Amino acid sequence: MSPRPNERQRGAAVVAALLVVALVSATMATLLTDLDAWIDDVDSARDKAQATEQARNAVAYARALLAADGASNAIDTLDEDWARELPPLRHEGARIGGRIVDLQGRFNLNNLRREDGRLDPQAFAAYRRLLAILGLPDKLANALAERLTGTREGASDDAPAGGRPLLAFGELQGLAGYDAGVLARLAGEVCVLAGSQPVNVNTAPAAVLSALQPGLSPAAAASLASGRRGLPFRDSGDFRNRLGDPGLPGSLLPIAAASRHFLIEIEVDRDRARSRVASLVRRNPNGKLPEIVWQTLL
Repeated sequence: MSPRPNERQRGAAVVAALLVVALVSATMATLLTDLDAWIDDVDSARDKAQATEQARNAVAYARALLAADGASNAIDTLDEDWARELPPLRHEGARIGGRIVDLQGRFNLNNLRREDGRLDPQAFAAYRRLLAILGLPDKLANALAERLTGTREGASDDAPAGGRPLLAFGELQGLAGYDAGVLARLAGEVCVLAGSQPVNVNTAPAAVLSALQPGLSPAAAASLASGRRGLPFRDSGDFRNRLGDPGLPGSLLPIAAASRHFLIEIEVDRDRARSRVASLVRRNPNGKLPEIVWQTLL
């Protein structure tokens, strides 16, 4: 016996209602999933914005610390507050860490290029010494000199100057021989600053001290670096007096006991975001906050 028309209609209505319920349930599930994803995105964006703001505040604090130090001290040493790398701090739900690095304690690669664009032979000799101390091939010096001046070592003084200064450490990657291993070995010893800058003998690693001072062996440089703890060099003359040999030639690079260029590195971790800031600052003698030369935000 076939169903009556009314029964068939009621059955169709039930099926249609079930389909509507299933469709609504699926739609609601999708909407709830999308809503959860949107909330996560909003929370992540909020955490990222807060982490970035905290990182910038930490950079401002570091600049103030450097300004205060410059106003109260005529020299810069590794015993000062700015040089102490503190353990990460917890603040407003974030983990904040950072450090300040004296870049003038490193070998400025642009020192190889004089103001007239030609190769500085003394700086070139110092760089070759540094490469030898680090166990790196001498040909790296030639590649850098050619990049900076556009001429090879031994070229006539009348040869036209070319090339251009380095703008960042990463530019070394494009030079012959400067592979990842070489860059990692150089990273803590060299820097890239505009123009020719003196090396701070109070903060320079032993390898750099040995490279810039003919006759100073790496072992003697390490002893000299150890002895400056608690008894920093007052000036370039004090450095020469402590070499212990008045017959040694002068430094291949200009030296000083104070610095102007510092790298501030800050990292902030929150629940859903991380913010990292690297800022090169230049401290001025007027006591104002060090100016930001460049800043990268990740």
